[in-house]
Amino acid sequence: MRSRTNTKISKEKQHLFFHKRGIKEQAIVWLLLLTASIAVVVSAAIIYTLIEGSAGFFFNPAVNILEFFTGSKWTPNGSNPHFGLLPLFSGTLLVAGGALLIGAPLGVGAALYLSEFAGKKVRSVAKPVIEVLAGIPSIVYGFFALLVISPLLQQYFGASYFNAGSAIIVMAIMVLPIIVSISDDSINAVPKHLREASLAMGATKWETSLKVVMPAASSGIIASILLGLARALGETMVVVLAAGSIAKLTLNPFEEVQTMTAYIAQVATGDIPPGVAVSAAFAVGLVLFVITYIINLIAGKVVLRIKRGGTAAQKQSRLKKFTKQIFSRISSVWQHLVRRTHKKTITLQRRYLKGKIGISVVATCLLFAVIFLIVLIASVLEQGLGGINWGFLSSFPSALPSKAGIYPVILGSVYLVVLTLVFAVPMGVGAAIYLNEFAKDNRYTRFLRRIIQNLAGVPSIVFGLVGLAVFSRLLGFGPSLLTGSLTLAIMIMPMIVVATEEALKGVPDSFREASRGLGATKWQTVRHHVLPYAIPGTLTGIILALSRAIGETAPILFIGSIFMKTAPSSILDGFLALPITIFYWTRHPKVQFHDLAASTIVVLLVILLSMNLVAIIIRQRSQSRRDW
Repeated sequence: MRSRTNTKISKEKQHLFFHKRGIKEQAIVWLLLLTASIAVVVSAAIIYTLIEGSAGFFFNPAVNILEFFTGSKWTPNGSNPHFGLLPLFSGTLLVAGGALLIGAPLGVGAALYLSEFAGKKVRSVAKPVIEVLAGIPSIVYGFFALLVISPLLQQYFGASYFNAGSAIIVMAIMVLPIIVSISDDSINAVPKHLREASLAMGATKWETSLKVVMPAASSGIIASILLGLARALGETMVVVLAAGSIAKLTLNPFEEVQTMTAYIAQVATGDIPPGVAVSAAFAVGLVLFVITYIINLIAGKVVLRIKRGGTAAQKQSRLKKFTKQIFSRISSVWQHLVRRTHKKTITLQRRYLKGKIGISVVATCLLFAVIFLIVLIASVLEQGLGGINWGFLSSFPSALPSKAGIYPVILGSVYLVVLTLVFAVPMGVGAAIYLNEFAKDNRYTRFLRRIIQNLAGVPSIVFGLVGLAVFSRLLGFGPSLLTGSLTLAIMIMPMIVVATEEALKGVPDSFREASRGLGATKWQTVRHHVLPYAIPGTLTGIILALSRAIGETAPILFIGSIFMKTAPSSILDGFLALPITIFYWTRHPKVQFHDLAASTIVVLLVILLSMNLVAIIIRQRSQSRRDW
């Protein structure tokens, strides 16, 4: 009787233990769901900001909505303003389209060479070069376009000092890393047996890559080009510094133009007086947001389809269809070669010579990116390295170039990044843990993933509008360090989510199964057996996201204060950051300030390259220590 009573008591205690543990775990899951749902709040804030700001423009008596979408004159100032969007749209299309015409062939060619022809040593050098190009802030590209490329175009082609051509050249290199990385992944995903079948039928390696591999990877390549286009459309600092501020309908790359992002930035810098012209920036931002959203949505669907595929049956049927099409293409290529051989003798030596020429061409695409990076860094070092000394690093900003320094600017950037880290990491990591470990495949989860994916493609200047409207005005934080860090946090959150989720996916499922088999709960499994192995990948993503945050200019143009000469003493104080200082010194009419801007760029690049180096070391060490 006594033993039965003891057994009953122990069962009750065990039941209470599991009940208490279940409540705790459920609370944690709800908290993780809440962090993931912040992405929905951020998206709602973006839409609210753009619609609320645009309403004041569209309902203004001085504005004709039909003229806004079809008008060919954009003169927002003066007694008789005109708000025709076509000049801004044509300037945007000229710069983004021109950048894509140069960047897309270079990017696809470089990706083809890396995937099909480059050796391990070349890849080990080329990959870091592409990563460095991707990590260079847009303000540095803008500086290079304005002070190096524009004078050359002015001297040799008769271009105006501010011109679309310099922006096109630089932005072609800016979109290159996106196109290379996604195209490379897509080409690598083509099954090996397709290459082997083509080579077995007598095609050369070059013919195989051009006629078999490229068509098979075409969807991924198109997606990379679309994402590059979205990146070019949303770029701000390059066009603000190099392209100019005169909106006109022209397709001449040697003339001055104004893009949609450049006009929004012009409002941020205070060059546009208060009134309907300021609210026009929100209307322009809304149009830009819709365009980039559609492009990113299409590209994102293509990329996700490549990565995930469908169900097993769908995958199998698609694979059969895909293989049949490719083998049909291989057969047609072979028949074409046979027909040509009958008509004209094509020796194997001639075909291999043609292949060598083709490989040299795609190798040159990669070499072009390397040369551009060397020239950019050499130009900045030549102009700015001599100005770096203790006085420059320890002095305060001044109207006199000989006395100007960046001590409070460095502190402002450090405070900004640390505070951004505090806000962004819990949101990003928590969202990734929920989506990868706890979320069920339902409508809300798919909606969350789509929202996060779309946030990653929102132009950075739009986040600046959100920071101004929501954090600065609505919540009353003003143009402060808190507003700046919150703005940057919501901007880099999608990057942290993606990086953390990829790190979690890299942990084998057997680890989870073994832990659950020993009686651990799902959260205990994640906390003690999944997260520790995912920390290196997560840290890498966080560092890369923060390096982007420290180099961003456009989002904090609305918030940073050029008049702030001291470091902030609280989170509600104004602040200066390195990118903003570079921006204003680059635009200064005195040449001495251009040298100061170059010196500040050197400091910024040292910080960014150090952060990227740490990320690379963490990634390599984690890969070398893996035993699965």
